[in-house]
Amino acid sequence: GLGFLGTGVNGNQTGQTFKVTYTDGSSTSFAQSMSNWQTPANYPGETVAATTSYRDKSTGVKELRTFYLFGYMIALDNTKTVQSFVLPSNSNAIVVAATLTQ
Repeated sequence: GLGFLGTGVNGNQTGQTFKVTYTDGSSTSFAQSMSNWQTPANYPGETVAATTSYRDKSTGVKELRTFYLFGYMIALDNTKTVQSFVLPSNSNAIVVAATLTQ
């Protein structure tokens, strides 16, 4: 499978398309909705991975409230080898880490 950590900013980011290409040239695309980092929407395939009690604003001011980082797990074809993983072309859908799992 493909596991990744991420969050939406500037609102929920629904139906984001991710693409996995295998070494045999085949590929698969999947859609994942990502909750805004301030308000979990509990989309299918989404779990809360971490919380923080504040964020630092660009002005240096600490904004005190809860923010979230979400975990996602996508099933892949385990008979194939992954070559690449393409993120959505949306700067409001943030992915901070990804890993392949067995």
